[in-house]
Amino acid sequence: MSDSELVLSGTRLSVDEYLDDFKDNFWHDNSGMNWKLERRQEFVESSNESWEASRRNDWRRSIDLLEEGRANVAAYERRISDKGMEVRRVRVVEKPITSYLLWELTSLHVRYQVGGKIRVVERDQVGAFETGGTVLPELFLLGRAIAYQVLYDGEGALSGAVKCTVPDEVGLWGDVVASLYDQGEELGSFFDREAAGQLPLAG
Repeated sequence: MSDSELVLSGTRLSVDEYLDDFKDNFWHDNSGMNWKLERRQEFVESSNESWEASRRNDWRRSIDLLEEGRANVAAYERRISDKGMEVRRVRVVEKPITSYLLWELTSLHVRYQVGGKIRVVERDQVGAFETGGTVLPELFLLGRAIAYQVLYDGEGALSGAVKCTVPDEVGLWGDVVASLYDQGEELGSFFDREAAGQLPLAG
């Protein structure tokens, strides 16, 4: 994403700076509601063996790896709950569903099944926010205090973030994501109807 597409003012962070800063702020002095918005239809998950397997069209191995990670995902969700936190994620899905997104929806479905709060919105539901060629950003908002606009290169690999602590900006984007979440469909029903049957293992 180029600077012209930035929607938040604030501090530009490298990948390592973003990951460290996010970890510190997410797990410390952060109770209440957090929001995540995913808009891109393609990401690079080069450190994820399940994604790599799906890229090789080895979907059996890909799904087996997701299942092997289920207990860790459940423990992560319990830790969030034990901290008095909640993370609500909105995933924008365009059709036809890409191979990457089919994998991600399968991964998110595991998280959903162990307590993750995830809803899906489709292209027409974000149209009001995407006029004049603009596209919604990738966001992670920690309460009403911090917003990260997560940045990716042209291939979809993480390239850094912008950290914003301006209350009006954080509040504005928090309201946008909350509105989309309210409109969204629970991931479970969307996955069963739109994604499960597309998996190469289906049937």
